[in-house]
Amino acid sequence: MAFNRSELAAGEYVIFHARGHWKVLVAPVLVFLVAVGGWAACWVYAIPDESGWNWARWAVSVLAAVPVLIWTAAPFVRWACRTDTLTNYRLISREGVFNREGRDIPMDRVHAVSYRQNFIERVLGAGTLHVQTAAQQSDVALDDVAHVKKRQLQINEQLLDRDFSAVEPDSASGRAAEDASGRFDDSPGPVDPPRRQPGDGSSGRPLPPLPPRPPMPPPRSQP
Repeated sequence: MAFNRSELAAGEYVIFHARGHWKVLVAPVLVFLVAVGGWAACWVYAIPDESGWNWARWAVSVLAAVPVLIWTAAPFVRWACRTDTLTNYRLISREGVFNREGRDIPMDRVHAVSYRQNFIERVLGAGTLHVQTAAQQSDVALDDVAHVKKRQLQINEQLLDRDFSAVEPDSASGRAAEDASGRFDDSPGPVDPPRRQPGDGSSGRPLPPLPPRPPMPPPRSQP
C-alpha cells in the first residue's frame, strides 16, 4: 500500500516508506505449496476419473482453499497493509485491513533508537526496532523491520539534524545579543588625540633645562 502524500504537513517530506520483512511470508508460502500439492495429488491419483466422483473433487477443492485463505491470503494482506514511514518530522506506523490502526511519533519526542536481532534475523537483515520516547509508554517496538540497521541509522540522522538545527539558532541569537552589548564589538574604539610636543607653545610637559654654554675665548690682540 502506497503512502498517502496528503497526510504530510507543510515542509514535510518522506525519507523512507517500507513494509515488514518478507520473512513473515515464508510460512504462508509453505502452506500454499502444501495445500496446492495435496489438492493436485488428490485430483490426479486419489479421485477416479468418473462422473460420480465430482462431489469428491469439490470437497477436496474446498478443503484446500480453506487453509490457503486463512494461512496464506490473510497474512499476505496484513503484510501488505502494514507500513512504516519516516519523515523529517515524525515516524509513522500504519497497520490493519478493515480496522486500521495508526501511530505517529514526533521526532522531537524520540530519545533513543535501538534494535534487536536473533541469529536468523541477522542473516536475513530483519529485526525489531525499539523507539524510546518521552511518553509514558517509553518504548515502542516495531516488529519485523526490513534493513533494521539502516532504518536505525536514518532515524539517528534525523535526530542529529534536529539537534543541530535547534542549537544553531540559539548560538546565533546569543552572538547577536553579545554583539549588541559590545562584548564582541570589533569596531575601533575612540582614538586619543595626539599629544602635542612640549615646547611648542602648548600645554604639554616642559622641556628639561638646557646645559650652560661654555665661555667664549678672549679675542687675540693685533701685532
